[in-house]
Amino acid sequence: MNKEEKIRISLIIFAILVAASALSMYHTYQQPASEIQTVILGIYWHNALYDYAAELKPNIIYENKTILKPGEGTLYTAITNKINLSFTYSLTSNPPPETANITLKTLTIEIESPEKWIKTLSETSIKEIFKLKGSLNFTLEIACAKIRELVDKIDKEIGTYTSTYNIYIMPEIQVNARISTKTIEETYAPKLTIAFKTGTEKGSYISIENLNQRVQKKITETRRVEYPEIQTWRNISSAATALTSMGLVASGLLYMKNRQPIGEETAEKIEEIVSEYEDMMVKTIRPPPETQITIELETLEDLTKIAEILAKPIIQTTTEKECIFYLVDNNVKYQYRAKSKS
Repeated sequence: MNKEEKIRISLIIFAILVAASALSMYHTYQQPASEIQTVILGIYWHNALYDYAAELKPNIIYENKTILKPGEGTLYTAITNKINLSFTYSLTSNPPPETANITLKTLTIEIESPEKWIKTLSETSIKEIFKLKGSLNFTLEIACAKIRELVDKIDKEIGTYTSTYNIYIMPEIQVNARISTKTIEETYAPKLTIAFKTGTEKGSYISIENLNQRVQKKITETRRVEYPEIQTWRNISSAATALTSMGLVASGLLYMKNRQPIGEETAEKIEEIVSEYEDMMVKTIRPPPETQITIELETLEDLTKIAEILAKPIIQTTTEKECIFYLVDNNVKYQYRAKSKS
């Protein structure tokens, strides 16, 4: 294996290495070196529990049962004297709160005649009509006859008649807590609806909805997550691409420097071919004739192959600067030029 072939092989190897390292670099740069992530630091729950115990009048349907609690039966309006309602709030979290300050900010109670009127009670009326007791965890007394009396008075004032009406109980709870090193400042308003329904297929009864309410919330933090291994591979692939590219350039320059130029072979090679094809060689002192087409060949060996195919002699003429080998076939001249020995 001569020097030129060795350089050509190294050139091919460096070309493959450049392609491989460039592909690796492209792949690593497609991967993010960092990204924004939302991290869950904790979870907390607002827990609102309404409960009641309804006092009943003497009745047949429940065999004179005097107290009815949730899930024990329908609260029929005609046999319900009053409803003792309680409200309890708690804040739970994972991890547990570091500090917590929870207060009842406001308590709003509304009485509504659907599509007719709505009455928001004052703080004084709430205490008088509903006998409010407590603060954050409170109790109310809903006297059915007293509420019906109030509804009738409002109907009389505005000239309407109400058969079905609703009571909305809306506490607004202020929560200030610290969970997972984060401060929580927000309000929570669990709404309870008490509906007095009349003339339904089920009869006239009291419906109490949303007794148990729970709201879950998450404490999150946005962070930039770094992937140092990606940056390391980027650096490695970039360095590999740079180094192999330098090797490719160096091999290319070395190959161009040592590559046999077109139309130039070593003197030993020419002498070897001339000796081998001596019977086909004819020397002349005349310059090559002008032809319509001239084909320059890279090597003398190529010219000998054409001479054998065309069965033509190779004519050799020498000048001070070069030695010309050629043959003429019709109007086509095939020739090879070699530098003369100095």
